[in-house]
Amino acid sequence: MTIKKRQASGKIRASNQLSKRMKRWIKVGHYWIGALVSVQLLLWLISGVYFNLIPHDELKGMAYNHSHHTEQNRHKFESQRLLEIAPLLTTRPETESVSLVALAGQPVYRLDAKVQRYGHQCQQQGLIDAYSGKTINIDKPLAMQLASDSYMGPGSISSIEQVAAPHNDWPKQCNPLWLVNMQDDLSTRVYINAVNGELVGHKNDQTDIADFMFKLHFMDYLNQGSFNNPFSWLFGVLTLLLSLSGLYWVAENLMQKRYRFTVKRAAKKAKG
Repeated sequence: MTIKKRQASGKIRASNQLSKRMKRWIKVGHYWIGALVSVQLLLWLISGVYFNLIPHDELKGMAYNHSHHTEQNRHKFESQRLLEIAPLLTTRPETESVSLVALAGQPVYRLDAKVQRYGHQCQQQGLIDAYSGKTINIDKPLAMQLASDSYMGPGSISSIEQVAAPHNDWPKQCNPLWLVNMQDDLSTRVYINAVNGELVGHKNDQTDIADFMFKLHFMDYLNQGSFNNPFSWLFGVLTLLLSLSGLYWVAENLMQKRYRFTVKRAAKKAKG
């Protein structure tokens, strides 16, 4: 019996030591996780205040961008001059979709070899002049014209180059882009899709700050252009662990009767 009692006593002591270690690690983990989460919450609040104070046009690089005010030119096309699309598709059997769009004020058939759901996805497209039937390539002169058409600022084109993905300013874009630099007070950069000629957008000194704030707000520290990233998942897991460890300590304190409701006791004494 003595040996059994000693064994049982040893197991109890080992269990108590393990329990103390676990409680200690939960406590230490709660403090450190709280510190990490609080830093990101502070960044989230600061960036959120910034978004509320800064005008939307500055956040989106619309200062010298008038493309969102440009009227559609499709109704100005001379319908009698438009070529039939069926003969043009005989040599392009891979085409899945055809659309008539305006490019530099001219009608263009855009042929999609593979229809994409989002504009930033890698596109397999071709462009055909809807009047002449000639294939259109987005070369440097055309890219400069498209950039100038979207620009209403006081500057002029200082340089142009074609850049391949990945793009720092447009991390989701996987198509090659024409980067057109404007010489103005905001250091405007105009991006033209080198595949279909679409305006990707304007970037400038204002959007550089906004992009940095977006990166802090959505924890996009890998520059993926999305809030669904590893750091968001990590922050979610840490927040969950912080909540669970906090609930554990609340339950522990309640069981140990560590909370003292002094206000209620004082109120009872006053009534007595």
